[in-house]
Amino acid sequence: NENLSDTINNPVRLEAIQSLAEGSPNGKVHSFFSIESTDLQVGITISELNKRITVVFRGSESRSDWYYDLSLLKVKLHDDVYVHSGFYNQLHKEGTFEKIKDEIVSLLGEYPDYKVFITGHSLGGALSTLFGYELSKFVKEIITVVSFASPRVGNSYFRKHFDDQENLHHYRISNERDVVTAVPMFYFQHVGINISLN
Repeated sequence: NENLSDTINNPVRLEAIQSLAEGSPNGKVHSFFSIESTDLQVGITISELNKRITVVFRGSESRSDWYYDLSLLKVKLHDDVYVHSGFYNQLHKEGTFEKIKDEIVSLLGEYPDYKVFITGHSLGGALSTLFGYELSKFVKEIITVVSFASPRVGNSYFRKHFDDQENLHHYRISNERDVVTAVPMFYFQHVGINISLN
């Protein structure tokens, strides 16, 4: 996207994104969200060769990110489904979830046969898990979440609803004995299929 410099203020991040775009001739960076108040960054890429729309959440980098990581209270999503309030707030403040969701719904209208992948590392893994679950309620297409070193996102009801969602698949890649993937320990559970590396 030629307008990336309008949304990415950090020159190092801009150079990294542009370098990735140049090194991937079969794909393109469609849009990039950088929310200053929450320090959330998320990119949306399109691969015409693979017929794939990918949403990529950045992991913990700043003091603001750690604030959201450590906000361990739960917030009610619906019914008995509760999720980590820090992850929820970072994803939803300033209407960020709605903006990303609307972008994906619009792209699926333009590319109806494309698959949707959502990914991220650490905090980004948690955000990708939560975003994937919430997005699956708005689209009929199959959504595949591939998270790396993600902490736990919600309670046992979140796990049940997530795993029962027919258009949602999750592959959770973790390193054995990685402490990040073991937190929060109490009343939070993992979702999806774990691929453990040792």
